Amino acid sequence: MGSLAAALTVGAPAATSQEPPSAAAADSLRYSHEGEQRAFRHEQRPQSAMPGGRSRGIITPIGHQGFRLRYDGSDRGRVLANERRHPALRPVGLTSWLGNGPRHAVRLSHCPTRVPLSGADGFCWQRRSADDLGWDYVPQGLTGSGEAEPRSGRWQGRRIVAASWASSYSHPSAPRNRNNRPWRGAKQIDQFMKVSFTDVTDSGRPRYRSALLVIPRSNGGGFTALKGHGDTLSWYGPYLFLYSSERLRVFDVRHLWATNRSTGHVGVRRGAVSANWQEAALPQVAKYTFVGRNGCGSSPSETPCFSGASIDHGSSHAPSLVTVETSSPSSRVVRWPLNPSTSLLNSDRNGLVRARAGYRVPLAGPQGVVQLEERFYFTAMCPDARRRFGEPYCLYRGDSGGPVSVWSRTPAAAENLSYWPSTDQLWVANESPYRNYVRPHPELNGRVVYNVPLDD
Repeated sequence: MGSLAAALTVGAPAATSQEPPSAAAADSLRYSHEGEQRAFRHEQRPQSAMPGGRSRGIITPIGHQGFRLRYDGSDRGRVLANERRHPALRPVGLTSWLGNGPRHAVRLSHCPTRVPLSGADGFCWQRRSADDLGWDYVPQGLTGSGEAEPRSGRWQGRRIVAASWASSYSHPSAPRNRNNRPWRGAKQIDQFMKVSFTDVTDSGRPRYRSALLVIPRSNGGGFTALKGHGDTLSWYGPYLFLYSSERLRVFDVRHLWATNRSTGHVGVRRGAVSANWQEAALPQVAKYTFVGRNGCGSSPSETPCFSGASIDHGSSHAPSLVTVETSSPSSRVVRWPLNPSTSLLNSDRNGLVRARAGYRVPLAGPQGVVQLEERFYFTAMCPDARRRFGEPYCLYRGDSGGPVSVWSRTPAAAENLSYWPSTDQLWVANESPYRNYVRPHPELNGRVVYNVPLDD
């Protein structure tokens, strides 16, 4: 959720851009409600009242009966209409597309960024690319085939990690104006979102490709880019759930449109498909909106906004989408029921989804969450951190009815978490690209995606 792209523009290391500049600048997009703007102010908030890395407060249940979402599946018809009208939008298989000319990621053991956890493995992005070092796009959400298919951990026979990215102030499409600067306007200039799918079946040779997230036009009129911040990403069955701009958006990996022209254009033009230099377009098929006049927010009467999310396949809890807000000095976790038959959130005949449980957590500004039975895992700033760029983040854990404690430091600006039941691994991603010169912990800067076994 947090964009450290807004934190520093001077002294960034050079990167080889993957994307030629775009001639046209898209309109800026402001977040929908003041409630979400208020929630953003709690990002990158150091912890207080945690002597010895242990919270004084405990994780407690809260009332959740008023937390509701409403389903809207109208985009699916538009997706199907486009596929009927445009032969170039015939869906391609995710794994076959992923194996067609992917970029080369680097195994974690060969990355300059260090993860101070025993047994950690994973990858960093293609060396010296914009994904590795640049601010064109910034990683946000994290999920994978281990969430989508908890028994096998594979999608169509492959182990796949999926990460969402938000374009930042340095993207070629970003408006060029004086407000386009750190902290002043970075939250208002989100233009594009993409999802990178990384094949980690062979952990020594990770490979990835990226798809632009798009909105289908009506009457088979092609598609346009979906604007937003890509705060969270979760995968259940064939569906990706991405929270952005006060909407939980749904994408179906069975409807992936490969591009046949690499340009900055977005859409279908004379039979050619382009997606702002990405290798595919992934259209929205549905969305969920908050019920209530004020949307989401951080007050007790408001449904919490989402800063992190993951799928819980736990045996004593029915399958759920678990979300966390970023607030201070404490934050709320909410469980949203999933329907194993449809792989969507469980809604009634009126399309309403009602939260199944809620908790208050003594943690400020969490960015990622995983719940396993009564145990919780989070990412957030460390108790000893100063509100300064490059500070390491921490992994936290705690049980319902007990305190939250520091588990380990983790690379700077850690974002979402994902748990894979088939391998008992927790996956972690971060957004900070700087490395080797940020003090006091240069080894904890640099973008990585890693997993660690939960054998404790």
